[in-house]
Amino acid sequence: MPTLVHSMTAVAPTVASALGLRCPADTTAAPIDTVVADLAGTTRLAILAPDALGQASLEHFALEMPFLTSMHAARHLVLRAVMPSITPVNFATMVTGCELEVHGVSSRDRPVQCETIFDVLAEAGMRGAGCGRPGYTGAELLARIAQIDGTAALPDDAAIEEAVLRIARDDRPEFLIAQIGGTDDHFHRFGPYSERMIPKLRETDCRLERMVGELTECGYALMVLSDHGQHESGDEAKMGTHGTDCDEDCLVPLTWQAKV
Repeated sequence: MPTLVHSMTAVAPTVASALGLRCPADTTAAPIDTVVADLAGTTRLAILAPDALGQASLEHFALEMPFLTSMHAARHLVLRAVMPSITPVNFATMVTGCELEVHGVSSRDRPVQCETIFDVLAEAGMRGAGCGRPGYTGAELLARIAQIDGTAALPDDAAIEEAVLRIARDDRPEFLIAQIGGTDDHFHRFGPYSERMIPKLRETDCRLERMVGELTECGYALMVLSDHGQHESGDEAKMGTHGTDCDEDCLVPLTWQAKV
């Protein structure tokens, strides 16, 4: 594992810098220079975020996710989720560059209390899309504050894939961020290291491969990262959980790919 760990607060300034924009006003971290250098000159950037796929789980299941593992073999950094290590807080951090105390998004229905990357895009005459399942953070938070509402037609990952690719082809926003929520559901049900996760992780890997391929064809550079990880709960009713400051919950993998 790389020794250098960047904060989740670095995502928004990295996106802004890669697109040649100013950072959101309350950003607390610098852009990640390595990523910005590789993505410099891009005019469209998409973030795909398989929910709860932490660094420890990805390492454990590397052989089951050959596409994502190959991306990480080429370019790989580690991010640390902000506290609490839960989904709405960290997706809000991804698009604001600041922690809960500033952005105020303790749950997906809360208003964002500071400037977001979507505000910066609008200032520059650009647009962003937020995508996710209905009832999940991608739809209830990201789609709500973005210029383009990418709420999927159905509450499953296949519908998220369809929504993302349709928006990329038809609307062509300069920025797109999508929560792929099924991984989190399955980790909660089975636990972050359960062999019963394998079918879902293989499905997710194939989905990421298709999405990266088609988004690249649409002229997008890509960042693939997670919002948080999970640890084993010891509770048979909910085998995986998160929210603490332990490394399993907080350390998440980041990889990226420039447009071809």
